[in-house]
Amino acid sequence: MRTVDRGSRWAPGTALAALLLLAPAVAGAFTLRSEVDARRVGVQDQVQLTITVEGSGAPDEIPLPALKNLDVVGGPFQSTQVSIVNGRMTQSRSFTYVLQPRAVGSAEVGAVQAGDQAAPAIPIEIVAGSVRPPPPRRQDPFGTDPFGDPFEEVFGRRRGRAAAPKLLVQAIPSRTRLRVGEPLVLTYALDTQTSVADLQFKEAPQFAGFWVEDLERPQTSPSGEAVTVDGEAYRRFPVMRKLLFPTKAGTLPIPAATFRIGLARQGFFDTGGVVERATKAVRVAVEPLPEAPGFSGAVGRFRATASLDRDVVPLGEAAMLRFRVEGSGNLKWIDRGPEVALAGARVFPPQAKSDLRTTTEGIAGSRTWEFVVVPETSGTVEVPALSFSYFDPGAGRIVAAETAPLTLRVEGGTVAVGLPAPPKAGARATGTLPLRSDLDPHGGGALPGRTVALLASLALLLHAGIWGASRLRGASRRREGRAASPRSVRAALRDLERAAGETASKEQAASLVEKALHEAFGDVPDEDEGERARAVRALLDDARFVRYAPQLGEYGDKVKDLAARAAEAVRKWA
Repeated sequence: MRTVDRGSRWAPGTALAALLLLAPAVAGAFTLRSEVDARRVGVQDQVQLTITVEGSGAPDEIPLPALKNLDVVGGPFQSTQVSIVNGRMTQSRSFTYVLQPRAVGSAEVGAVQAGDQAAPAIPIEIVAGSVRPPPPRRQDPFGTDPFGDPFEEVFGRRRGRAAAPKLLVQAIPSRTRLRVGEPLVLTYALDTQTSVADLQFKEAPQFAGFWVEDLERPQTSPSGEAVTVDGEAYRRFPVMRKLLFPTKAGTLPIPAATFRIGLARQGFFDTGGVVERATKAVRVAVEPLPEAPGFSGAVGRFRATASLDRDVVPLGEAAMLRFRVEGSGNLKWIDRGPEVALAGARVFPPQAKSDLRTTTEGIAGSRTWEFVVVPETSGTVEVPALSFSYFDPGAGRIVAAETAPLTLRVEGGTVAVGLPAPPKAGARATGTLPLRSDLDPHGGGALPGRTVALLASLALLLHAGIWGASRLRGASRRREGRAASPRSVRAALRDLERAAGETASKEQAASLVEKALHEAFGDVPDEDEGERARAVRALLDDARFVRYAPQLGEYGDKVKDLAARAAEAVRKWA
């Protein structure tokens, strides 16, 4: 069995390691004990109360129980003991108080309560005078202990002298000169020559001008790392690490951080104590990033890829365009996807996905934007090489990563039914990712090609059938300035009621909303800027988004809201 006791003066490094590194991994059951070192003492004596919790899931603090005829004159002093037997670790924490009787008579330490555990009250008899023997005095004619304490020998201390504890706290940056958006690791560490029972920030450290991410505490030896500071030997224990990204250029200060450090007791009559130590302030020189068209501020090493979930899609169905950036750096800063517009296709706003982890080199992983692309004509939709610019600290310059060009082949009729006419050839993507997307024009070839196109168009018109006929009738009514017939309005409202039902999928519901709007309003020309036309076009856009959006969540509420707004428009204007 190996035992590490933070209250022991023989193993200061091991004691701190138990505090910092061996916390229980999971919550669980614990036991609670309350003990005194004597139940009959004199009024001039002192009694020691020890409250111990053992096992995982124990609370960090145990409240002091009610005291009768007793005063606290010392403590609480905390110590932790970790035992490892056959590879299994158990941990206990003790809170020790020194109590002084007030008067002769009965005294009591009240019951202790922690979570669902309780320890019973302890009665104590107080008598006159003192009944405890005085502590033995050490006789050391040579002024030193021939069986000296190894820990004291290492640091040159002698028994019998109340040497001030030597403790330092450090804020250690991995570097002090870097660019905006580059990461630095800031480590807070304790350098000690004595045992420590507790360690905490007096106030939370401040990092103005930095984006801050937490890092896991590094795995170190239980006895710490041997370091020399100003010619003296210490044991160093990392306390906390932060990953900092400067957000602006200039000299950025990291203010001093103050720690409250509880000292472990070196014996029964040693009260331990609490001291404060502060780190030195750190100053970081931050250089600005160069400027370039299309540069969004990404810093690190990245690569960009683009892909389609299919190469061939029937006219009227959707394809998924994925744009992915992966690597290591300030990846969380890349929070907006590109604005993409393709000739011959409608592109819906993207859904963003992230797979990120924090490392000492920065934020690593990937960010992906998924665009739903709905072709509006048969033929091909060209997705050219997409460019993503970032600053490479190793190269010291802005680098452009490009994706491979993609082609989506669209099979079926010539124009998708129910969708607006495609934009003119030559439309380009907007934003920082330029796309070229001219559709290949169909040449005026021989008769077989025209015959095939004619047959495909006739098949599509036959497939549209009843829905297309009702839509044309509604369009005719609107062009003539006549309102929809009561029968058409009732049919539209029935479709909208079905769309809001629980059984329809989002695709079926969106199709019903489109059908109802066309039944009630027919075609709404783009040049019509009236209130009714704008409202109907907005509803159709929402319906198409729901219809073709990827199934990344629950759309029930959105479908119901869409159907309700469409029904309100039908009642108001149809």
